[in-house]
Amino acid sequence: MSIFRSVGLGLILGGPGLGGFAPVLADETLTVAGHEIVISGDALGEATLQVDGETLHENGAIYLDPEVQDIGGLAVVTGAAGSGGNACNAAPFVLALPEGAAPQFFGPVDSCAYLLPHVEAETLIFTSDPLPGYPGEVWVWTPGKGFAAGEAVGFAGSEGWEAFDSLAGAHPADALKITPVLDALEAGLGADYPVFAERISDLGSGDLTAEGYLGRACLKATCDDDWALLYLQRESQAVFAAWAVTGTAEMKLWPADKATWPAEALAALPAPVAE
Repeated sequence: MSIFRSVGLGLILGGPGLGGFAPVLADETLTVAGHEIVISGDALGEATLQVDGETLHENGAIYLDPEVQDIGGLAVVTGAAGSGGNACNAAPFVLALPEGAAPQFFGPVDSCAYLLPHVEAETLIFTSDPLPGYPGEVWVWTPGKGFAAGEAVGFAGSEGWEAFDSLAGAHPADALKITPVLDALEAGLGADYPVFAERISDLGSGDLTAEGYLGRACLKATCDDDWALLYLQRESQAVFAAWAVTGTAEMKLWPADKATWPAEALAALPAPVAE
């Protein structure tokens, strides 16, 4: 799983399949079920989706999946659209293209999650991976009905300490897939766990160290003030966490007693805490 949940780039005719949204080159034309699809843009955050000469959507960036899907005999194209910035992922939309009838545009859905689609029976299901701080989202698109929000999927541990070496180069959210780590944090942090989980699930990175694993992450919009750190000691299988919240004078530690922290973990803390 990649925590940097950006939409991948590629050519419309050479990109990946379902779920691999790719930007159509400016003024490139795609013909599907007798309909002419054109996405035009000025490279300044202005993109327009037109079908058969009619504008159906405008946004900062518009992406299309290069593969056409057949949903109950209806040709559909999936895509994503958004402002084009890093604060929020482009959100999915569906373009329905019935032969001999007017096209229909559905979406984009109201979400910042990195949603990928798959076909199930005669529906399109868009899902995102659950993260410690964010449940996995589910959106269901049905011909004639459009989008409906499905039941969110909560994050859960699925591995044991034997998965420790898989954390080489892994984002710290992946470390919480180790069930004893997740259990320790939920029990130890108590009411503070959701705050920590939100920060440790966002923009960040991590890797194995000489004595364990170290990961850092932060909220993208307020990275300097809203961050989290996770350290796992290999030999003792002990868990250590630190986090900060905008507007609070001091960052928090768990365990709170710095005397219990390994030297390698203490060295990773910002100077005001480490001293």
